[in-house]
Amino acid sequence: MAIDIFQTRVMVAAMRQEKKTGRFLLDTLFSRVDTHDTETVDIDIIKGKRRMAPFQTPRVEGKLVEKLGFTTNSYKPAYIKPKKVLEASEIIENRTAGQNVYAMQTPQQRATLKLAQELNELEDMITRREEWMCAQQLVNGYVDVVGDGVNYRVDFNLDPNHKVVLAGTDIWTDTAAEPNKDLATWARLISKDAGVSANMLIGNSTTIGTYIEHPNVKESLNTRRIDLGMIKPEDLGDGVSYFGQIAVDGKVLDVYSYDEWYVDDAGVERSMIPDGQVVLTSTKADFRRHYGAIRDKKAGYAALPRFPKTWEQEDPSMEFLMVQSAPLPAIHQVDAIVSAKVF
Repeated sequence: MAIDIFQTRVMVAAMRQEKKTGRFLLDTLFSRVDTHDTETVDIDIIKGKRRMAPFQTPRVEGKLVEKLGFTTNSYKPAYIKPKKVLEASEIIENRTAGQNVYAMQTPQQRATLKLAQELNELEDMITRREEWMCAQQLVNGYVDVVGDGVNYRVDFNLDPNHKVVLAGTDIWTDTAAEPNKDLATWARLISKDAGVSANMLIGNSTTIGTYIEHPNVKESLNTRRIDLGMIKPEDLGDGVSYFGQIAVDGKVLDVYSYDEWYVDDAGVERSMIPDGQVVLTSTKADFRRHYGAIRDKKAGYAALPRFPKTWEQEDPSMEFLMVQSAPLPAIHQVDAIVSAKVF
C-alpha cells in the first residue's frame, strides 16, 4: 500500500497481539527448581502417617520401627523443542512490527530485533506449556504427555477422596449449598492426610464469582467479623485477582481467581482452570519444578531449564532458532490438594 507522505503519520509501537502467558501457578506454588542430568527423574511422593512411639520396658532393647513416609517413583520429563526459521526475505523486504516506516535500520539491526522477538515467543510457548502442566496436576492429579512420538501419563496418584464432584443441592450454584462447610471439610482432609494447613483457594473468575455471590457465603461475609473473613477484590494483573481472606474451621484461606487460557491440540481455546473447578491447597506443601537433561551435544547434555540455540543454512540462506526444555512440575505432597468440581 502506498504511503501518503503529506498525511500526518505517527508510528507508535505496534500493539503486539501475542497473548502473554500467566505464571501464577509456576511462581506461587511451583517456584522451587531442581535439575537432573538424567532422562528420568526420581520423585519422592510424601504420604506421612501419624504413628506413635510404642510403649515398652526400659530393660529391653529399643523397638525397630518401619521406615515410612514416602515412596519414590521414576518419571520421565516431557521434552519440548519448538523451532522457528528466519528467512532472508523477512529481514530485507519486511519491517518488524512496531518499526517506524521511515526508520533507517540496517538489515543486521532488523535481524537482531527479529531474532529477539522470535526467541521470546518460543520462550512464551514453553512457559505456557509448563503452566498447563501445573494446572493439570492440580485439577487432575496427573499430566498426559501426548505429542509427536510420545504418549504417556505422569500420574502422582491423587487419592480419590481428594477428587470431589459435588451433585444435587450440594453444587455451589444451588442456594441450598454450603460452600464454606465444604471448604472446612476439605481443609480438615488436607490437614489429616498431608500434615499441612490449607491456606489457598483457586478457581477461575466464573467459579470464584459464584462462590463469593452465594447467599450462604455473602451472609457470613457481610457481618464483617474478623473470624469470618473480609472480601476486597484486588487485580494483581496477568489474569490474577486476589479476593481477600475467608476463615473456615479456624483456617484462613486466601481466595484467588485465575484466568489464563491455552489452545489445545484441536485448536480449541480452553481455560487453565475450568469453569466450576476449584483447588484447595497449601503454599507450605512441597511443590517443585524438575528439569531433565537437554539431549543436545551443544548443551553438553546438561540439566538446564532452557537451552536456546541457533544455526545457519547456507543455500537458501536462512537461520533456525530453537529452545529446548525437559520440564516436570511435580507435587511431592499430593495429599495437600483437594480438587473439586463444584458445579
